[in-house]
Amino acid sequence: MADFSFKIPAEQDTAVEPVALDKVLELLPAQPGVYIMKDDGGKVIYVGKAANLRSRVRSYFRDRGDERHHVPFIRSRVVDVETIVTDTEKEALLLENVLIKKHHPRYNIQLRDDKTYISLRLDTTHEWPRVHRVRKRRAGDKALYFGPFSSSSSVRETMRFLQKIFPLRSCPDNVLRNRARPCVLYQIERCSAPCVGLVDKQKYQEYVDQTILFLNGKRDQVADLLRRKMWEYSDALAFEKAAAVRDQLEAIELTIEKEKVVSHRKFERDVIAMVRERGRMLFTVLSFRAGKLDASTAYDFKDHGLDDEECMEGFLGQYFDGAHDVPRDLVISNAPSNLEIVRQSLHDQREGPVRIIVPQRGEKLRLLEMARKNARNELERKLAGERTKQQVLENLQGHLGLPTLPRRIECFDISNFQGSFVVGSMTSFLDGEADKANYRHFKVQTVEGQDDFASMREVLTRRYSRILRDGGEFPDLIVIDGGKGQLNIATEVLRELGILGRVPVCGLAKSRLVGGKEGVRLQLRTEERVFLPNRKLPVTFNQSDPALFILTRIRDEAHRFGVAYHRKLRSMTNLRSGLEELPGIGPKRRKVLLRHFGSLARVREATAAQIADVEGMNPKLAEQLWQFLHAEEVATDDDLQADDRDGDGEWNERDDL
Repeated sequence: MADFSFKIPAEQDTAVEPVALDKVLELLPAQPGVYIMKDDGGKVIYVGKAANLRSRVRSYFRDRGDERHHVPFIRSRVVDVETIVTDTEKEALLLENVLIKKHHPRYNIQLRDDKTYISLRLDTTHEWPRVHRVRKRRAGDKALYFGPFSSSSSVRETMRFLQKIFPLRSCPDNVLRNRARPCVLYQIERCSAPCVGLVDKQKYQEYVDQTILFLNGKRDQVADLLRRKMWEYSDALAFEKAAAVRDQLEAIELTIEKEKVVSHRKFERDVIAMVRERGRMLFTVLSFRAGKLDASTAYDFKDHGLDDEECMEGFLGQYFDGAHDVPRDLVISNAPSNLEIVRQSLHDQREGPVRIIVPQRGEKLRLLEMARKNARNELERKLAGERTKQQVLENLQGHLGLPTLPRRIECFDISNFQGSFVVGSMTSFLDGEADKANYRHFKVQTVEGQDDFASMREVLTRRYSRILRDGGEFPDLIVIDGGKGQLNIATEVLRELGILGRVPVCGLAKSRLVGGKEGVRLQLRTEERVFLPNRKLPVTFNQSDPALFILTRIRDEAHRFGVAYHRKLRSMTNLRSGLEELPGIGPKRRKVLLRHFGSLARVREATAAQIADVEGMNPKLAEQLWQFLHAEEVATDDDLQADDRDGDGEWNERDDL
């Protein structure tokens, strides 16, 4: 398989004298490559590829050039064009996908990043492989990936089922290395306990092979293997083992019976249909494996008026960009532009031939119509939901007297513990839904002690000074968690920055309990109150109003997000303070020890020989460290674990603003 890897140049901080656009167009190379169009703020708005960069880019600016619907919008906004020359059109296609995922241009088809979905990873090179959930594929990883799955509940169900019939380990490597006895999963027959040698490698490999077959959709093949194994045990009079395999077989056969679509012919095929309506575009992918419908997934986008052929090419390039297995047959509703280049790219990824079919009759057309029907139903459902969201946002706009529809809302909260570890959190909602990519943390740096007003002042100043400096987009509404005092601080900051009339702001005060007379147990709760600048009385909503739900939801998200980060800082500080006491252990060795063992408690539980095996340690230093750790009892907290959410033994601390 051809391996194309591109290094994207890092953005430079040094100011560069801008070049007139007409001069840029004169200097374009007549070679294949990728062009990157930017607006006056330096933001990438479109990425495209071309066999001839000069003629392709110039066509955007001719009076009778490119007639696609989105071109006038791009032409009116672009002020600069950058190019990257490649050797072939296929390399340009691959590079285009990389740049779209990097810059998220407004006018390109943008398939959501794979971290949005969960995949299952199985590293067959490991001594004891395991299946675990991941959000993103690692670059250059040789492990097997299955998915991604759009539903987290379906992933959990699949994991539970796999543990029941193929008891592979589920613990991360650092737990596997340090266990002295089986965990509870072994007791309930959900793990074969390789950590303590209760399963031999040959048997464990059988579980791995059967798991791979199952996840590849080859359930019938797994059932045949188990059926033969069951009769072998029965003939050898090993009835207990035969009964265990029988239970596995029954579970597999029950799953096979639940398959949604069955064909007597075995084929590997993806069916992709595209529908467009009212400014939205949706692709439905039906994945058939071993002749059965294995998964159905929908992806929706804003419709910027690109041709059907260009939309299909953009979708295929991103959908099969390492995130999904390429099937033998690809049935699609319309052919992509540059069909042969797309076919060759998919051929290289699959390491085998790929047939791209736009059917006109027969079974493939019936499958495509089924995909189209699913796509239309899903698009109608999404459009209905968008109409509802639009009405809710219009209601919120009317209640608060906002000049524009509050599509983007940012909310701020302050968290601290007795005046220490003061942090600010900012959550962001777009069209009524959480936009987690734009959540932000702030470590408060200039305030000593517990002063929420001063902390809020610092956080707001840092946030919106940066937007003013870097030319970012302001939200349609700023929500401050608190009442009049916090709102007054916010208005002062916005006034000092010169944007008070430019960005609406409000304070959201939590409802509170109010008691009745003495001896009366009845308690009432006040309404949620929204305070506005220069208005004495708060705005109140009906408690069932969806507009109020959006405000309280973003406020609660800001509180949750801030408290979680605050707890993490406290835990990491306590953990570091314990590691700093270790003799002969500097920052580098502390980091390696933490990554290897996961916590200070596990370092203390390790033997001197286990410590000596860690990179950068030696037997003498390990013995000194072990003697120090066991010279006296030191209080530890097993809950202060490294942040290893991926379960790969790597500890990462998020960089903060």
